[in-house]
Amino acid sequence: MKLNIQKTLLAIAVSGIPVMANALSLEDYTVANSVYDEAYISGSLNANEPAGDADNDRLGYNYSLVADYQKSFSTLPRSWSYGVTLDAGGSKSSKKTSTVETDVLDANGDPVLDDAGVAQTEFVDVPNPSTDDWGIKADGVIDTYFHQSAYPKAFWFGQGEFESRDSSAEDDVSATLGLGYGRVYNATPLAKVIRIVEELNNEGLLTGPIPDSIALEAAEIIDREQEFQSKFGADEYRPDFYAAIEAAIARSGSIRDGKLGALGAITMDDVLVDEPISVRKHGWVVRAGAGFQASDLSGIADNDPKLLLEWEYAKPYGYKGQFINTLSYEPVFGDNTIQVINNEMTYTHEVSDMIDWTNSWRMSFSDNETEETTTHVLNTRYAFDLGNSLEYSVGLNLTQSDTDPNQAGSIGDDPGINFTTGFNYRLK
Repeated sequence: MKLNIQKTLLAIAVSGIPVMANALSLEDYTVANSVYDEAYISGSLNANEPAGDADNDRLGYNYSLVADYQKSFSTLPRSWSYGVTLDAGGSKSSKKTSTVETDVLDANGDPVLDDAGVAQTEFVDVPNPSTDDWGIKADGVIDTYFHQSAYPKAFWFGQGEFESRDSSAEDDVSATLGLGYGRVYNATPLAKVIRIVEELNNEGLLTGPIPDSIALEAAEIIDREQEFQSKFGADEYRPDFYAAIEAAIARSGSIRDGKLGALGAITMDDVLVDEPISVRKHGWVVRAGAGFQASDLSGIADNDPKLLLEWEYAKPYGYKGQFINTLSYEPVFGDNTIQVINNEMTYTHEVSDMIDWTNSWRMSFSDNETEETTTHVLNTRYAFDLGNSLEYSVGLNLTQSDTDPNQAGSIGDDPGINFTTGFNYRLK
């Protein structure tokens, strides 16, 4: 009885210990030397109510399988990243045809107007095709900073992209060179330190808060994980890696009995290996460049010159939230000028160590002088960690796409509703 009371009092005392000495922010981590990579295989099966169906009684089904690898490497003079994605998928409708509303066109393809000048519409039946497609995409970018100049955040960059799809007659091949300014820092190592300290505190292994300087030092060690792998081997590096992190935290004088022991090692292993954590980063960067579009998926571009304007902004909110926005504008100048604008806004909130809630809005606009298409996708998604690098997700998205001039069977003003569910296996 006495022992149980002592344990209860100890737990109450430990829970009152602040984790950090000061209000440490993820934006305090501005180390340029960083390595981050991830690889996963995911599969999903989705049910949806497609937009533009006048009867509102059609359901669609689609599936996808994706293998993806992304890596980011940063040093003071240079930052580069690349990625490779393989995907396959298909879709099927519960009805062979759908009734859609479309403009009545004359012999010249122009809308027919009534006496009030309003475009006349009609309902027509269009087939609902079943589709199957697969593709591969690879891209990379390298930023070389003028770090010894008066403007250390200025840089020149080069980037390239290749994409091939079974459903497209041509591949997408492009390359761009240009100048930029700004820097986005990877603060994920500091987020991992904060989680480690929280878990150590919950286990009763800490007697006081960890100073900010110690937390930043431990984050730099986590950032050097690849260095430990190279030195001690991918299968044998963890004892030395964890010992270095423990030594840094021990310099705070806040470790009970002066060492973490086996429980501390297990706690660090849980956070660094078994518990997934979404990327945390902060900063902004702009790029402006020129290049060429060898070909594109639509088959319109053919070794044409192009321009690129790009902006990325990232900001963490507390320890749990992450906001990222990317915007790009790419005009391609050929026989037909192609203009493409893409914007993606994402906010991820860490509900718990095992659950992430992600909300996003994607907007794309394309104009090839004969047709304009605008698409909006709103998405909300919960991801549940099931352990052993396996994740289950469930979500809902709304999709609206408008094409001018409208064609029979094109998606109209009503958004399509898509329910998604699937599994994601993280390889690293």
